[in-house]
Amino acid sequence: MGVLASAVLLTACTAGGDADTTTAAGSADTASPRSTTAGPPRNAQGRIEKNFGEPAGLNDNVSGEPAFTFILSNPRVNPECTGFWQITPNGQYLFVDVEAVTSVNYSQAVTGAGNRSVKQMADRSLRAGNWRGVGPDGVVLPSLISTAALNCDELNDDAFAEPFAPASTYRGTYAFDVPVGTKSIYLDMLGKDISWEWRIPETVIPGAPGAPSGF
Repeated sequence: MGVLASAVLLTACTAGGDADTTTAAGSADTASPRSTTAGPPRNAQGRIEKNFGEPAGLNDNVSGEPAFTFILSNPRVNPECTGFWQITPNGQYLFVDVEAVTSVNYSQAVTGAGNRSVKQMADRSLRAGNWRGVGPDGVVLPSLISTAALNCDELNDDAFAEPFAPASTYRGTYAFDVPVGTKSIYLDMLGKDISWEWRIPETVIPGAPGAPSGF
């Protein structure tokens, strides 16, 4: 490919200035789409909105394929949980299952305009304490984990406590303590370069209203 490009440029130069200008313009037109890659749409808060069961993650700039993928599924509420201590929650428990998958080249993958390390962004990012929410009144919930939630046997994010290995699958369950009518939960990745948000379906919590570097 490099030899062919050189031959085209050489021909353009020997043919005169007009040909050279035409070739340069054609090269610019060809390269333009590559430099303006449109990312997924974001909401007013700059987050990519997802549905439960829909994959989210980070793409590798080199391969163009997902290097880190995770899926939230099966959201459900419960007035109590299983635990040694029976502690009353501040609101109600929201249980969510989560699965994360890494690619073969996970450790070497880079993403975003700054070619940031996918591994540095994703490792330990799925711990339950990293999640935030939007309450029924629209106010941000800075933490979804309470003393009551920590007592729940259903809370299992141990798989996300250590760095991820390439070509691996991890599973866990969140036990969040949220107000009734909570609108959504969201996750800001390292440095808030990319964020995802999941709206809580009305059928799950009564009263709830109906990037180049990620997907």
